[in-house]
Amino acid sequence: MTTSNLLLAALTDKRINDVFDIVRRDRTGVLATITMEAPLAPYEGYKGSWIDSYSGADRVQVNGAIAAGVTTLVTDASYVLRVGTIMTVPSSGEVIYVSAVASTTSCTIQRSVGGVAAAAIQDNEVLIIDSIARPENSVGQDDGIWQPETMENFFQTIDTQINMSRRAMATMTFGNTNDLNFQLEEKIKQLAIKLDRMIINGQRFTIGTGDSLVSATGGFRFYNDLASASVSGLKSDAAGAALTQVMINNLNQAIVTEGGTTNTLAVSIAKARDLHAIISANYSAERLADWSQDEGSIFQLPTDMPLIGNVNQIVIDTNLRDTEVMMYDSSKISLAPMSAGNGTDGGNWRTKDATAVGQDGSAARIIGDFMVKVRQSKSHMGLIHNLAV
Repeated sequence: MTTSNLLLAALTDKRINDVFDIVRRDRTGVLATITMEAPLAPYEGYKGSWIDSYSGADRVQVNGAIAAGVTTLVTDASYVLRVGTIMTVPSSGEVIYVSAVASTTSCTIQRSVGGVAAAAIQDNEVLIIDSIARPENSVGQDDGIWQPETMENFFQTIDTQINMSRRAMATMTFGNTNDLNFQLEEKIKQLAIKLDRMIINGQRFTIGTGDSLVSATGGFRFYNDLASASVSGLKSDAAGAALTQVMINNLNQAIVTEGGTTNTLAVSIAKARDLHAIISANYSAERLADWSQDEGSIFQLPTDMPLIGNVNQIVIDTNLRDTEVMMYDSSKISLAPMSAGNGTDGGNWRTKDATAVGQDGSAARIIGDFMVKVRQSKSHMGLIHNLAV
């Protein structure tokens, strides 16, 4: 066995994955909170896909003001309405009932079906869908709430290299692997930092063609930008103001309004101090005593704290800007390695002999292809940006 093969033999999949799993959960921020998926097969060389859905059908927006006696309602999204839909008009408390759906934008309504009198409904007012009442022995009907669609992202190749001198390799042959372990831990730590930045900052794109094609994976910002283009409120511009409890609550409300949930806030160190000051100003010492933390990057808050709704985890990530706060459901974001295919290497990590011709020692390349999967971005993530530093 050559010295090069000795190095490759020592870098087993289990060894690399064990080190990576420890490193990614040790002060790596956002990467520590998301799911690591099983290897995923690409559908077109560098592309991976998943089926996504969006539930934002608990409200509709009125298109054109109507008087108290009018029974025809035009909205911007009547395709989500069906006969039996019961809605509340927030400005007056009136409850209205959809008795017929004429088109994708128009429906017939019965006014004041409850005890609140009918009142004028203003243009662009948002009506809340409370429920859908169906008669006994009714036939099933698609309500248009769930709209499955295929989402995709690109796999991105990242790598590192371990070099060991001939003397170090000779020492390792007799059982001393301290140098290898040290290098492996340090190199994997750097890869974990890169992956964490990919998850936060990644933009989906390709450069080049054929064997020169470079593909990059899109992360949180990329999918939040896509979502905020069609759903307002998921990207909140603070316009240079300081972080407040109201801002956090409003972002959480925007996510919940779209049918989503959140369980994590991700902040920089500076914004973590601001957030701590907000919480300290609003909660008693007894409630603050319920905080718990891991080795330093993740804090757990009591789940019933009204400050941030259903968010109960704060992640400190040095890769985030001091001008922003991320809010997301960690179960909806995952990192998927590319699986093996066509008889080639695959899985989380691959190792390749990188020893140069004539090198007095050995080198091994550790390489992986990863893709960020963001499910239901239109209802499970949000961002406050342009905050005061």
